[in-house]
Amino acid sequence: MPNLIRVTLPLMAALLSTVSLSAQAQLNRHIADPLNLKTSLGIGFDADVFKVGGRLGGESQKIELHTNMGGDKWTLSYLYAPVSSGNRLNISAKVNHGKTDTEIGRLSHYQYQFGVISEYVGWYETLVFTELAANYLSIDEHSSSNSFAANASFSVLKPWSDRWYNQLTTQASAAIDGRERFESEAWLSLGYRLSEQWSWEVRYRYEAHRIDEIEHEDTQWVFALQSQF
Repeated sequence: MPNLIRVTLPLMAALLSTVSLSAQAQLNRHIADPLNLKTSLGIGFDADVFKVGGRLGGESQKIELHTNMGGDKWTLSYLYAPVSSGNRLNISAKVNHGKTDTEIGRLSHYQYQFGVISEYVGWYETLVFTELAANYLSIDEHSSSNSFAANASFSVLKPWSDRWYNQLTTQASAAIDGRERFESEAWLSLGYRLSEQWSWEVRYRYEAHRIDEIEHEDTQWVFALQSQF
């Protein structure tokens, strides 16, 4: 663990120093806005897997959990997004646990990530979010493949009307400790707001991973329903 701390803390400091744009939480965020702090509940179908999720929001922070019904794949995340106009940082932290079928069997992993998010408001209410992060991947029974990586993600939220919206998100991770590791993910969604409290989305998602000699690639259609209050 001392080696982990010595490597992670400088990475966090470097990431924090790169943020130049202010990303402030607002009272009336779009339901699909990643900086939305309202409490919410959601359900969805990822291929043939039923998933549930929710977040507990506050004035400047939220805790969010998403899991499948089996409980063997889940993501727990935290966001600190202060409203103060003098603050220029939104801080995110995430723990992801998953199991992936590979040629050598089913691998279980934990990934710990820390990052900062900036926001840019573009033409015609287009919102652009950029996150820079560092993460550590721990693979059960394959500790020789554990690695540190830098992660960058880019998301665009475009409301077309009071009801319809699109969202495009891409992200990629690459090892920074000499390991052979690369991960990428992209998804495109079409959403419809039934009201201020309810919305549904259809998403198409692609992901690809390579860790040493282990490769995994997958595409999925997702249908989700969300309520906020």
